[in-house]
Formats: sequence, C-alpha cells, structure tokens
Amino acid sequence: MNHRLESLKASARKHGPRIGIVSTWDVENNAVRILAATLRAKGHHVAEIYFKDWVSNHLDPASDQQLANLAEICRKEELDMLTISIRASSYAQSARTLTEYIQAELEIPVLWGGMHPTLMPGESIQYADMVLQGEGELAILDLADRLRDGRDDLLGTENMSFRTGKDQVVKNPLRPLIADLDALEYRDYTTHAHKYFIWGDAYSIGDPMHGDPVFQMMGSRGCIYKCSYCYNSTYKADIYPGQKWFRVRSPASMVAEIKEARSHWNMKRIRFDDEVFNFQMGWLEEFCELYPKEVGLPFEVFIEPKLVNETRMTMLRDAGLSAVYMGIQSSERVTGHLYDRRVKNSSIADIAQLYHRLGIKPHFQLIFDDPVSTEEDKQKLFEMISTFPHPYDLYLFSMTVFPGSELVHKLLETGLISNYDVDGMDNTRVFYQHRVNLAYPRPVEDTFWIALTQMLSKPFVPRAMLRYLARSEFLKQHPLPLIKMAHATNYVKMGTTAAKMAANGEMTSTLLRRWLSFDRVITT
Repeated sequence: MNHRLESLKASARKHGPRIGIVSTWDVENNAVRILAATLRAKGHHVAEIYFKDWVSNHLDPASDQQLANLAEICRKEELDMLTISIRASSYAQSARTLTEYIQAELEIPVLWGGMHPTLMPGESIQYADMVLQGEGELAILDLADRLRDGRDDLLGTENMSFRTGKDQVVKNPLRPLIADLDALEYRDYTTHAHKYFIWGDAYSIGDPMHGDPVFQMMGSRGCIYKCSYCYNSTYKADIYPGQKWFRVRSPASMVAEIKEARSHWNMKRIRFDDEVFNFQMGWLEEFCELYPKEVGLPFEVFIEPKLVNETRMTMLRDAGLSAVYMGIQSSERVTGHLYDRRVKNSSIADIAQLYHRLGIKPHFQLIFDDPVSTEEDKQKLFEMISTFPHPYDLYLFSMTVFPGSELVHKLLETGLISNYDVDGMDNTRVFYQHRVNLAYPRPVEDTFWIALTQMLSKPFVPRAMLRYLARSEFLKQHPLPLIKMAHATNYVKMGTTAAKMAANGEMTSTLLRRWLSFDRVITT
C-alpha cells in the first residue's frame, strides 16, 4: 500500500484520525463547513483551513510563505491527513501544488473532493492519495470511522478511490444519493480555535466569514434543469443516473439552521444559494408562512425564468424576498441552441417588468466570450436589456467550459474549441476572467458590446446615448473611449454601493479585501 496511507492507518489507530479540510480561494465554501460539522458531530478532530480568497476577479497563486503556513498549521493540529475541496476544475492545478508540497514536506496523505474529482476521478488520483467522488458527508464519515476503529477494510470505503502504489488504484462504487437532507448537520459557521485563514504572509484563527452581513445557505441540492454548461447535467445523467438529483430540505429545517446561526451571528439578510429555489407550491406556501414569523429578515434567491409567475413572486415578496439572481445568459438564439435554456426575449422582458412592479431587485446574469454569438445576437441582447426598468444589476461572466459537460461535446464536435479550452489543469482562465473585465484580450467588437451592455444597469447613464453609441461603426473598431466610460461608470456605482453598505453597517473586511483593487475592476 501507499506508504502515506499505511502511516495514516497506524497513527489513526493510536488517537483517531486528525483531519484537515482545506478550502482553496473561497472563504464561503459550504462543502468544507458541512463536512467539518459532520465529522465533529461524531467526535472526530477536524481543522478547517481557508487557503486564500479571490480578489476582484483575480486569484493569485500560492506563495512559498503561504505554503509554509499551511504546513505549520498541519503540524500545530498534528494532522494525519489533509482533504482539499476543489469546487471547479480550474482549481485543480493549484490543488496539485498544495498536494505535492504537503506530501513532500509532511508525508501525510492528501484527499481530493469536490466537483473536479467527481468529474475527473482518473486524473485526480494521479496526484492525490485518495479521491472522494460525489456527495461527501457519509463517505468521509465512513472513512474516518474505519480509520478510528482500525478496520482492515479501509480500501472498501464507498465513493472513494485509493492510490495504493505506482499505477495501482482501488476504485469503489458510489453510495446512493442522500435522500433526507434534513438529517444532515448544519454547516459550521462558529468561530473557534480549529479554524484558520491563510492570507498574505500570515494566518489568523477563526472563521473568515463570521459576522458577514449576508448569511448564505442552501435549501436544496441538484437542479431540475439540464443546462449544457452546468455540471448538474453531467451529475444527473452520468454520475447518478436514475436517481432523484433535485432534493429539498423542509422549510422547518432551513429556519432552524438560520435561528441557530443567529444565536452567534448578527446577520442582516439571507441569501439562498440553491441552483434554483424550490418553487413547488405546497413547499412554497409552508416556507412563506414560516419564514416571516420565525426569521423575518430580507432574503435573496436564485431562480430560473420558467418558474417565475406573479403568484409565486408575490408570495415570496410578502415573505421578505428583496432580490433575485436570474440567468439570462445570452440572446434567445444562443441561449436556446448552445445552452439548452429556451426562453423567449419577450418573456424575459415581461419578467423584468414584473420584478419592478413588485419592488424586487433583480440581478441578471449574462455569459460572454462564447464562440457562436453573432453581431446580431449581441445587438439583440443589448436591445432587450435596454428595455429593463431600473433598478437592476448585471453580472457578466466569461464562458467556462466544464469537463464532461454537454457544452464540451457540442463545441469540441463542431471544432469551435480545443481540449485546451476546457476548464482544468491546463486552463486556469477563470483565475483572472470568471467575471468579465474589459482589460481581457478579446475581439474589439466583443469589447464594444460588453462595454455598452454593462453600462445599461447604471440609471445615471442615459439610455438614449447608449443606443446612439451602439450604432457607431467607428467605436466598434476603436472601443477605447467606451472602455474608459464603462470604467468610470463602474467606479461611480462601486462608490455609491459602498457608501450605502457602510451606512447600513454591511461593509466588512471581507468585502474590502475582495473589492478594493482598482486595477482589476469587473463589470457590474
């Protein structure tokens, strides 16, 4: 067996496994918190390590000092193994850096879990000693229990692959999906001595998210849709075929978690980070009755256009809904044929009017930098958004192609992208271009439409002027004046937003750290 795994078994027999769980470049990581809570509830020792964070759309690589700090924490906590949560394939190269350093410096085994190892387990096990594929709570608890009990069947842990030697891998089947989400532990958002944040040349003790004005949580897992760009479609069809992928918690469970967190956290609003908020009418009626009575804070949700109607949105508004996040993605043609999301432009425009009428602020999400949008597509998207009533925000994303997704197959088969363009070890573009910024080298015509489109959300920019500029053939070829104008409007909006947040007591060190970087301004 791999000598690091042998060492793990021996040390775990003496004192039980001491496990470190690392979140890479993401202090909000839900997976790390629920895995840690699951293990702690059964008496296992866990250290949570938040390794760096993103800053204004840019993720700096790990420095030698930061790697040394990671090793120091591992020694301080006397860890027997390290688990790295890899939420997207573009983080895999950075996870490899951390893995190789820890394996060489401390000679303890490293486990990879998350989206990338689930989609690419064969690639991941080349670097990690262990790979956890799929849902992790029961698997990592099973692994920890087997280690603590000194069982001989460690290599039989479901959901797990083990690298036992050179070119030797033991791969186990997946256990069924967790059906009862209410039975899971609440995520650990308390701040204590076994949580660390590595930032700059030092590290601090405590939860880096504790005290943030927005409490983020999830009331469901999976998604009911099959968008081609999303990992959910691959999970549903290839990883867990035939199983119920979209599962929901009860409103009572969600409210109980919020109340638990409020006992030590002065939160000001809730954001439900589900892929799509549950709109089943019976569940929704129960939630809208319970939440205002037991919580009463403003909340935000992610929704899909096909689920929006006046009855549902009015119910949610009356329960405290203040904002929604909704994907438009692109023009009607591109969204339908490339992303498998078929919604008419007229329907999107009607939904924007509905939000305005109900007093709900929308945050519309768009995807740029795709290889199929024509001049007409970009113009139609601009024209549609120009009809939306203020206020609203625009979140502009650069297209990310996840390995194994239907989008990969579509674009590779037609020759529109190469394997190098697929998110993963060799492609880390999202480290500096997940959210769109205008400094990225793209065709000037694309920069022209992005600059114009992002200015539409600023109520102080006259729309008649933007429509006039949209007809300029000169600016299509020479968009620098538009870029400067777009940057100026972003600064104005950032300043006014920051002032409002400061006045409401919502400006935190986390937000300042992430956004106070004027050389990396993203479009908003």
